[in-house]
Amino acid sequence: MFNINFVLIERKTIQASLKMDTKPMLYTGIIIPVVFWLSTLVCGFVHGNYNHISNTISELGAIGTKSETLMETFTLLDTVLSVFFMAGLFIACSQLELSILPVFGVIGFPIMFGWAAIFHSGNPLHSASGPVFLLLYVGALLSVILWRGKEFRRIRKLSLLSLCIMLLIFIRFIPSATIQNNYTGLIQRFAHLGWSVWFVSLGSCLIKLLNNKEQHQLK
Repeated sequence: MFNINFVLIERKTIQASLKMDTKPMLYTGIIIPVVFWLSTLVCGFVHGNYNHISNTISELGAIGTKSETLMETFTLLDTVLSVFFMAGLFIACSQLELSILPVFGVIGFPIMFGWAAIFHSGNPLHSASGPVFLLLYVGALLSVILWRGKEFRRIRKLSLLSLCIMLLIFIRFIPSATIQNNYTGLIQRFAHLGWSVWFVSLGSCLIKLLNNKEQHQLK
């Protein structure tokens, strides 16, 4: 009898701990884009010869530039935060009885950013992680398809919006010298804006859904 009660108490303690820890981890989904966009502004200033419209973000961490070390630090910070964010997403999906498949798309983020932090622009291996970014597209699409129900309508709409924004990166394949030479950085930023919208949407919407569930359970 004592053992059964002990197990029940321990299980409740673990569940309470998970609920307590989930929301702070989900908040990292809002913090990550803030850190990222702040890093582009700060490192662009430190770089000294940088145009946010025409230059790529990788150039901020390029080998030999003034902003290389600082951009590496920011990129590593986003990588670490994204691991906590993914953990929060997995737990939140479990608590809300949602499919976890869309969350696997987020795995592309720490892989891509972690790789960029190790292999800076100028290193032959730098661009090798490029295709991994497509996982974010798949994740956003799966959240639109799999997360059904009236209460998840908002998160589906925002996920679709973020996917559409990310798809704007394909403008770079338009055979135009003007676009290729003058707007590369701007086009790349559409993709980063897309995942930023998705991360903020996931974090804020899932926190709200968890709050609603807790309030319903208290009634």
